[in-house]
Amino acid sequence: MKKINVEEKSREIQSLISRYTKESFVCFFADFIRHHPERGNIGFSQKFKSKLKDSLYLIMLRLSSNEKGHETLTYSNENDEILQKVADILLEIVSLYLSENYVDDYFEIKDVRQKLLIHEMAFKDYFQNGVLNYREQEVNKVIRLFKPYQDKIKERLNIDLKTLIDLCDYSELFYRKKSTNAKSFILDEEFNKLARISANGELTADEFSKNLIKLSEQTQDSFLNFFEKPHDCLIFTKEDYHDSFEKKDVDYYCDLFSIDITDVHNNLFYSQANPLDDKPIIKISDNEYLNIYQKQLPTALYKLLYKTLSQTEKEKEQLNHRRGKVVLESHVLDIFKKFFKKSKHLKIFKNYYVNDNIEEKDILIIENRVAYIIECKASRNREPRRNTKQAFQRIKSDYKDCIQKGYEQCYQVEKEILNSDKIIISFENSKIELPTSEINEVYSIIITSERFASLQSDLGLLLKKNKEDIYPWSANVDDLETFFIALNIKFNNPVRRFSEFLEYRELLNERLITRDELDVCAMYLKNDNSFRELCESDDIVFTDPLLQRYFDELYFEKKLKFKIEEV
Repeated sequence: MKKINVEEKSREIQSLISRYTKESFVCFFADFIRHHPERGNIGFSQKFKSKLKDSLYLIMLRLSSNEKGHETLTYSNENDEILQKVADILLEIVSLYLSENYVDDYFEIKDVRQKLLIHEMAFKDYFQNGVLNYREQEVNKVIRLFKPYQDKIKERLNIDLKTLIDLCDYSELFYRKKSTNAKSFILDEEFNKLARISANGELTADEFSKNLIKLSEQTQDSFLNFFEKPHDCLIFTKEDYHDSFEKKDVDYYCDLFSIDITDVHNNLFYSQANPLDDKPIIKISDNEYLNIYQKQLPTALYKLLYKTLSQTEKEKEQLNHRRGKVVLESHVLDIFKKFFKKSKHLKIFKNYYVNDNIEEKDILIIENRVAYIIECKASRNREPRRNTKQAFQRIKSDYKDCIQKGYEQCYQVEKEILNSDKIIISFENSKIELPTSEINEVYSIIITSERFASLQSDLGLLLKKNKEDIYPWSANVDDLETFFIALNIKFNNPVRRFSEFLEYRELLNERLITRDELDVCAMYLKNDNSFRELCESDDIVFTDPLLQRYFDELYFEKKLKFKIEEV
């Protein structure tokens, strides 16, 4: 295979986009990130594998160029052709990162082929897959983990936790208000008539302009401003926040979460850490700031607080213990309790032991003769390396410490239930004896704080188990929460439906191609009959990435709700 220089390809993209001014470029792609779902998926947009990740990379690549640029980037056929060239090279780069590992005998060595497949999936999941969860879930992660450290946060950052969270929330509220005002022309019935006639091809561009000036001045100004500056609702000044927050807190907020458009950067490679992950705001002038990716703000706050509160090994160890043993387990238990709250025959055990096994287990739920063995894992999932041999060892190690370990702990309990006439459950200085004849079904579930994406959805790729044993179900905690709420919305008997989902879901392992477990959940929620047929078939199953819209629609209809916890 021909060796191509990734650096040369990256600089080729940089050369193409450096014709545009930095401000117009970052404003264009900030608008694209936020508003592309509202527009047609055409031109360069069709070629982006990840509209979010690719856009963030291109923004930092442009900011890493010394060229001032002389063109303003707006949408036009000419600019679309240039961006399509950029997208083509970007696709080539991602392929190059992986193709250099493909040896001549790739298709002849099963072990090598498997490692390459796993590496490619992990690489694309990490660098190209945007996370499907909701802002409230990210905010709650911050509150749950860092709430006990409020005094230390105030001492080290000179701003308190609640104010930081309120500022992140206000950012979104301010955007929505500004966005609504920017689209006020839509409320003008005369404009809507004009737009419909134009869309039907009954008006030329000149005729549209002549008719537009007959409308109210407010409608004209609103439409022209939206047309010329679609990113305007993403821009704010410090003064916009001063009515609601103290000046010093706004200053701290902007300093903590923004980079200056004039700063010197050296982000050339697609797989480099992107500064926008930590600081998703760009200061574009002395008094103007641009929100690049507001959903990232709570995540950036989480990362900032974690770094701030883990300055010593002891602090880091304590924080990690709290993150897993305290926060994740409590949150998972709370999710299951809410889901089973209407169940009449329910037993829940937390931090329990079974028979003579000396290892503590996390959660056991027995509901109406069904046992759910649940293990919670907050182990790391590190960035995959480019070289397959090195990458596979890291991927395998992280997977073993998390999902594999969780499965083995579940399996110990599962064996006791399946192979014994009775089990003795020890918990909170108490013991109960439970005849296993009272249990008809057993499901093992591993819930993780990190996302393993493809490798978590198809456990046949890496999980080690006896061939005759069934696969567990593994999901990220946010996906679990979202799925349970949706099950309650969709069905009158959500608990029975969850058991049915688990029964059929197990059959998809070893033949499932997906990047997000919620895609699989949406398949079941949209058409459970079709889902069962797919599971019982022998077909390779590819999930449609547009399935994620199922949850977005529920969310924006205010049916899928997440309550923000108290600080």
